[in-house]
Amino acid sequence: AKTKMQTSTVGRCNAGSDVQGFTLLELIIVMVLISLTASFAIPKIRSSFYRDELSAAAQSFVSLVTETAQKARAENTPFILRFQPDTKTFVALPVTTIPKTREEEQDKGYLRITLDDSISFTGGEEQEDEDDQEMNEIRFTSRGYTKKAVVYFENESGDQRSVILSPFLGVARILDDHVSLADDQITVRI
Repeated sequence: AKTKMQTSTVGRCNAGSDVQGFTLLELIIVMVLISLTASFAIPKIRSSFYRDELSAAAQSFVSLVTETAQKARAENTPFILRFQPDTKTFVALPVTTIPKTREEEQDKGYLRITLDDSISFTGGEEQEDEDDQEMNEIRFTSRGYTKKAVVYFENESGDQRSVILSPFLGVARILDDHVSLADDQITVRI
């Protein structure tokens, strides 16, 4: 004797049947629709996640610059904000007591931030830089001032942020692309 295949009763009420649920075909169709939706949404979510990490790194750097300038003023001592590529860390050090080794530097409680693995420091420019060597440190005077500079960050997907430091005003701005000090766009307006 052949038996009839039961179909879904969703949306219908069969008075004599107590079988309710979805067929395998209906479940497969729903799973395909969810997979298609996710395949379009996940790249966009991932992209915004990396952009947020990039903005967070730039904002952390701005906070470190502000703290370093304040510390230089409070202690009336020049400071250096130095990037260490091997640890992807920015460290603020007083010029008078620059440690000789990394271990000594780690033992001291200097201001620091470490970049996430997905974020890279790609260099920078400083106004009136005599030599064309790679910029890996920013100097602060004992009054907390620094030269006008641009620092560049990039994430794994190639998005970039430029952090512009302005001398005397204590202003730092974050721009979404790679900009040069020569660009008119980065003139600080009060």
